[in-house]
Amino acid sequence: MDLQTNISHPFFAFVLLLATIVAVVYIVYFFPKEKNIYSAWQRYVLAVVKFLYAFFIGFLILSPVAGMIQKIVEKPVLVIGIDNSASVAADSVNVEFIRSFSSELRTNLSDRYSVETILFGEKPESNDSANFSALQSDYAEFFRDADKRFFNMNVGAYLLIGDGIYNRGPNPVQVLSDIEAPVFTVGVGDTIPNTDQAILDVIHNPNVFLGNTFPVEVEVGFTRFPHKTTQISVYMGDQLVKSEQIAVPQPDYFYRNTFFIEAKEEGLQNVSVVVSPLNQESNTENNRYSFVIEVHDNKKNVLMLSHGPHPDIGAIAETLEKQANYNVTSEYIAHFDKDLSSFDLVVLNQLPSRTTQNVAVFDSIVKSKKPILVIVGQKTSIAALNNLGFDFSLQPGLQNQEASAYFNTSFSLFSLPDNIKTVEDIYPPLITRYTQYETGSEYSILAHQKIKGVEMKYPLLMTGDVKNRKVAVIFGEGIWRWRLREFQYLGSQDAFNHIIVNLFNYLSLEEKEEQFKIQYERIVSEVDQVRIKAQVFNEIFEPVTDAEVSLVLKDSTGNELDYIFDSGSSGYNLDLGYLPSGEYDFETSVELGDNEFVKTGRFSVQEINIENQNLLANFNVLNNIANRTGGRFFTQSEHGELSETLLNSSQIKPRTYNEKNIYELIDWKVYVLIVLGLLSLEWFLRKFWGGY
Repeated sequence: MDLQTNISHPFFAFVLLLATIVAVVYIVYFFPKEKNIYSAWQRYVLAVVKFLYAFFIGFLILSPVAGMIQKIVEKPVLVIGIDNSASVAADSVNVEFIRSFSSELRTNLSDRYSVETILFGEKPESNDSANFSALQSDYAEFFRDADKRFFNMNVGAYLLIGDGIYNRGPNPVQVLSDIEAPVFTVGVGDTIPNTDQAILDVIHNPNVFLGNTFPVEVEVGFTRFPHKTTQISVYMGDQLVKSEQIAVPQPDYFYRNTFFIEAKEEGLQNVSVVVSPLNQESNTENNRYSFVIEVHDNKKNVLMLSHGPHPDIGAIAETLEKQANYNVTSEYIAHFDKDLSSFDLVVLNQLPSRTTQNVAVFDSIVKSKKPILVIVGQKTSIAALNNLGFDFSLQPGLQNQEASAYFNTSFSLFSLPDNIKTVEDIYPPLITRYTQYETGSEYSILAHQKIKGVEMKYPLLMTGDVKNRKVAVIFGEGIWRWRLREFQYLGSQDAFNHIIVNLFNYLSLEEKEEQFKIQYERIVSEVDQVRIKAQVFNEIFEPVTDAEVSLVLKDSTGNELDYIFDSGSSGYNLDLGYLPSGEYDFETSVELGDNEFVKTGRFSVQEINIENQNLLANFNVLNNIANRTGGRFFTQSEHGELSETLLNSSQIKPRTYNEKNIYELIDWKVYVLIVLGLLSLEWFLRKFWGGY
């Protein structure tokens, strides 16, 4: 134990304390009066007792603290991950096994391990009670979450129990680089295929246009199929729109076909693809695939002007072409002679340039007041660009530099992806100009430049309304790398697509000056939360943040629920949470003075049936996970051997370390009890020996 004090000059204070206590004891027990009451040895005993408790009490004046070193033994953590998805519950035997086995592990291994259980489906959660109701399986997210949750802890091993069927996120084997402990896996489910015909995937565009035909690509897998033909049908609502007979030449067969469906009605439409079931099939849930499309009656034409082929233009065009409401036309500036009035939005890629300044074309673009996206690159003529009158300017200069994106999370003109900070860390830098930037107050900065890790005030991506024209500027070249890197690291391009599509939606949107506006997604998956945003303005179109915005939600059965929006600095927000699949109508309203504004809307929550598409357990995935991490794969029948392995493993050890704790002596109960004991002892002895 190490004693310290919090006062200055403790030595002198200590000497003064001793001198004071000795003086007090001498006065009390060695002056003539006390000598007549007690014998010599009694006085010495009483003096020692008084000296001790006086010293202990006086010592507290020095504010002493005690440092005590304690040996801590930290048991290794056993992280049990349980696949909580619906595919596991296809066989009730699996459910009973997992519940009993996980309970048995927690009981038998608790003396050696600190046992933590995580259930995972769409997302991981700490819970011991699996209900096997998750609509998707994301094995990779389990490992990411566990690595963060138990960072810097003594994780001895992971135990993963599931059927190995993942249908969300990347292959879990790809995310094991940060997992330092062995992963033991237990496979549940049936690996022997049964007679089945399953709709494996349906590829479609969620947005189509009225009067157009749209493709629906269907993939069907046949396993041990006993017949030579079957029937496939496509329905719009309850109406049969396509039907044909499928030839199945062999028991195990893969079928792919594209159906072209005409969009005859505007709005949200339910589409179902159905394969006629057989009596021999144990799983008929995967014979149907349902989805929702939105039929629009307008389309935007985008003109992309550049010197020639460029990957930035290709990345943006490929993203927009997947959206049914955009037609993209790419043209070279040297040969452009089309009528500008046929386009709704113009993209200038590194134009005007130092080599090509088609003044007539640029004059017509400026005069047209059409929305415009400017991409500034190495070929851009800064002087000519400054003269276009878009209320921003750069100092001319030829030197380039690399600048990464630093996204502005308070940007409010349109929504950013939820994982914007994740992609910010992985997006490679753009090639920008080493210069000074001046921008008008009309612009909002979507992303600033981060140069060599330093967050600068220079804009990288900005947009705004300049003289009644929507303008956006990307002050860098190489945005195509964002799309490529996101797919490389995250297995998708959702964030890039989200940014580009929302940017073009903002640019092409013909806004009306309305005092009450709402924003929401028309088609939502049942595994995503439903959110609605609203904005309220007064008569001079200043934001109003203290009004009460209400919403009445009606489901397909006619049930109604009332909600109130939460008010914030950027408007009003309402989180309806997770809703069952189906069609929903709503009415929002707000009162401003004597006026009431009402908006109505409709959205569809789309059913997720992916867990029933494939019920054949994938033990190869579980085996690969175990092998990559130094663990081992076990079947259900080998679960007893797994328990013995975890109990007797010499590689998994507790972690021991010393921990120093600081205590104030006044908080130490033993210290206080000693003082009280000495006080009581002196009082007792004085009474016993005839004193007072």
